[in-house]
Amino acid sequence: MAVELVCNGEIFVSSDGSPQCSAGWSTQLSVAPFNVSQIDPQVATAMFGSGFFLFIIPWATAWGLSKLLALIR
Repeated sequence: MAVELVCNGEIFVSSDGSPQCSAGWSTQLSVAPFNVSQIDPQVATAMFGSGFFLFIIPWATAWGLSKLLALIR
């Protein structure tokens, strides 16, 4: 299990160049690194689809308007 060093106060640099913590240093357990197997396929598919529609709707509108303007000219 990984542990990281945490400062609950302000961090400042002393005259000898070492970092100091005003409230004292403490340790905390680190969060597990990202793992691809944690992604739910249904949620990933929904996010991909919504991102696609965020792009395609303005693009299709602009394409349709350009065709309409070409027809008018």
